[in-house]
Amino acid sequence: MIQKIKYSLSSIETFDQNAAMNPKTTLDHWNVFKTVVEQGSFHKAAEHLERSQSTVSYAVRKLQEQLGASLIEIRGRKAVLTPIGELLLEDGKAIVEGMLQIEGRARSLAQGHELRVRLCVESCVPRRWVLDALPEFRARFPNTLLDVEFLTPPALLNRFHARRAELYLLSRLPPDDIGDELCRIRLACVASPAHPLARQPHPLSRKDLALSQVIRCEDADEADARDGARDRFTSAVIWRFNRYDAAIEAIREGLGYGWVPECMIRDELADGRLVPLRLAEGGRRSLPLQLLHRNRHGAGPATLHLAEALTSALGPPDAPAS
Repeated sequence: MIQKIKYSLSSIETFDQNAAMNPKTTLDHWNVFKTVVEQGSFHKAAEHLERSQSTVSYAVRKLQEQLGASLIEIRGRKAVLTPIGELLLEDGKAIVEGMLQIEGRARSLAQGHELRVRLCVESCVPRRWVLDALPEFRARFPNTLLDVEFLTPPALLNRFHARRAELYLLSRLPPDDIGDELCRIRLACVASPAHPLARQPHPLSRKDLALSQVIRCEDADEADARDGARDRFTSAVIWRFNRYDAAIEAIREGLGYGWVPECMIRDELADGRLVPLRLAEGGRRSLPLQLLHRNRHGAGPATLHLAEALTSALGPPDAPAS
């Protein structure tokens, strides 16, 4: 008999625990509560929800009963939040908005939209150029997640070979791949105004440059694989940074000269913190910025739309990027 009582008590405790874990309120309760507050009265909330006022009042009353707390008080014709209601309103909004996002994402997936689009961007590309293309993408695909990575060329190529993204913005294409050229990024050969090269009265020759320390934005492994042999025949000391902002700061501090995207140093050129060097030859350089798809024919609508948005934001191939 005692053993049976123990089993019964255990069953009751399990039932109570399960009941406590199940929500007593519904999403509709919270949505009605939020609407009443936003509309300012039960009457206006009923019109907004296209329900009877008694249905709206019942939903709020049920919510308060289940919570064991008063959320709204009626003052005249207005519904006013109680202190507890003010605290719980934001939680209620988050619940409703979260469910709307889930429903929207489900509709997007049902329509064949991608759950996630990944974009890899070479570090020479100004972030503003990419950001300018994103509002249109967000408006068209609000439920698609977007991952954007700014990477050095070697890291970006590694992502490409591993098929880690749907789209790539880069200046150097992998072998045997074809991309769409969007624009060209102008490079400027610059130095601090206090640097010896900037003080030379004559145009600088290759020999002048070879005898000066140069700042480059690249990975050391990439440089060794690409042009390490060439560097051995010059006396230049090369400092490498894997980020353009760090390389630009080093040049600004007078640690060397370097070629950097002109669009990244407009402020420095305008206020004189950096000056363009006069070169006897080879004074113009540019990088072709190209858009590469992982699989253009198998791309989903969100990926294709982002590609179009980037193309529109960056302009036609013959447009200078400065």
